[in-house]
This record gives sequence, structure tokens and C-alpha cells, in this order.
Amino acid sequence: MSNRKITTSLNEHLQQNFWLYVISLFCVFTGIVLGIYAVKYMNNVENSDLLSYFTNFNQNISNGDFKYSMIISDIIKNNISIILAVWFLGLTMVGIPIILIIDIIKGFTLGFTISFIVKGLGTKGIGVILIGILPQNIIYIPCIIIASVVAMEFSLSILREKMNKQWVSSIWMKITSYSFIFILISVLMGVGFLLEAYATPNLIKIII
Repeated sequence: MSNRKITTSLNEHLQQNFWLYVISLFCVFTGIVLGIYAVKYMNNVENSDLLSYFTNFNQNISNGDFKYSMIISDIIKNNISIILAVWFLGLTMVGIPIILIIDIIKGFTLGFTISFIVKGLGTKGIGVILIGILPQNIIYIPCIIIASVVAMEFSLSILREKMNKQWVSSIWMKITSYSFIFILISVLMGVGFLLEAYATPNLIKIII
């Protein structure tokens, strides 16, 4: 496929699914805002427990007391499980609300993490966020939004075809193409996995 055809296909996809992207983005940003407010209204006990955990984590990084294999294993498990959940929900025809909830949860996690680090570490926390949180999430968040939109688009298309009694024909070909897109998204997220597992701990170590 030529670059021109790829560009045309992407433009058509964006135009056809503009409102799905708007809704998905809105859910992510809503989650971020909720995460920020959750930290703001935490009580002292919860705040102390989380700060203690975060301090211990930073000390382990500073002392080099961590294994890259365990880190990347956890990162892959946490993120691929989200992608698999979105992929499966796209096949169900009724999973769109849950997909949007997943977007909110992802945004909430990011907002909570950023707000908590700034609250706990002050000025130093900004450096941790810029180097240790944002780089991989610049990859993760767009990938999850794209996955969410592709899943919702697929779910709606199957629903329309089922209502028109046309969905049985070529369904497996559509599922194959749909699944291939998710494989590409997972590969792209792999760049974020490597960044978070191997670069982030060492960069945070320098800041600390």
C-alpha cells in the first residue's frame, strides 16, 4: 500500500470516527481530572501510606535494587490486559460503555499518579513526571484511544450489519483485520514498554 493510500485511509478513518475520538478523549481527560481531585481529597492516613510506598520505591531505584525482567513483565501484563479487554469488548456489540469506562480508569490512573507525585515530592516531582511518567504515556494514551475507537467502530459496524442481516458474510475476514490492527497497536506500545522498563528507572535515579 502506497503512502498516499495510507494517508487517504487514515483521513477517512478520522472523518468517519471523529465523534468517537472526541468521546474517548473526553473520557480520558475526565479520568485525569478525577484522579487529580482524588489526591486532593485523600485523608492523611491514605496519603502517608502511599507516600511511604513511593519513598520505598524511589529508594529501591536509587540503590539499584530492582530487576528489569520483573519490571517489564509487570508493565506488559498491565497494559496488554487493557488492550485485550478493549479488543474483546469490541467483539461483543454491547461493550462500548465498558470501553469508555476503561478510558476513564486509564485517565484516572495518570491524573492520580501525576498529582500524587507533585504533592509528595514538590519541585522534584515535576522532574520525575517529565522524565519518568510522561514519555511512555505519550505512547500509551494515544494507543489506548485509537484501540478504543477501533473497537467501538467495529462493534457499531457489526451491530448495523446484524440489524440488516448482513453480518454473517465476511465476518471472519473483518475480525482478522480488526485483530491485526490491535497487534499493530500492541507493537507500537512495545516502544513504551521498553522506555518505561529500561530508561525510566535510570532517569528517575539521576533525579533522585
